[in-house]
Amino acid sequence: MPLTAIVTIVLRLFSLNWILQGFFWMSSAGADFVHSRTLSTEYWRLAPLVGLVVAGILLFLWSTLVARIVTPRPNPEIVLGELTQYDLYCFAFTFLGLYFVLSSVADTLNWLHYSFMVARDTNDGDPKRADALYQITRPLITLLAGGASVFLAPRFARKLTECQRKA
Repeated sequence: MPLTAIVTIVLRLFSLNWILQGFFWMSSAGADFVHSRTLSTEYWRLAPLVGLVVAGILLFLWSTLVARIVTPRPNPEIVLGELTQYDLYCFAFTFLGLYFVLSSVADTLNWLHYSFMVARDTNDGDPKRADALYQITRPLITLLAGGASVFLAPRFARKLTECQRKA
């Protein structure tokens, strides 16, 4: 199975995760709106959740294209059906990077939104504001590290393969 097919499968699984999370969170938010009767004035708060569902649908539809972009071009010397150590490392870095990016993007967006709301409603010295900024660091670092792993997967794989050949 080519690396792009494996990455496509992983992307589609994550896109389904985004879609299901988006619908779950929208149903939770809808229940809150019905309970507080503020849907008519606060419907804009559903926009990030709708965006998550739309992003999940788009990722599912474009997963093959994204997989071709993030995986290295096949080496003509490699026989199809045979995976090299380099291919396996590329898959591992790409898979882990996608996992970290896709599992942290929703938390990052959520904390960014919360941080902006807190910043708008509080003073500079308010501990609630500092806590909101502190809480965003974990998902943001995970998102950035995952992105680096995805985009640098071929380089990391090449270096690890060379290190193992030397050893």
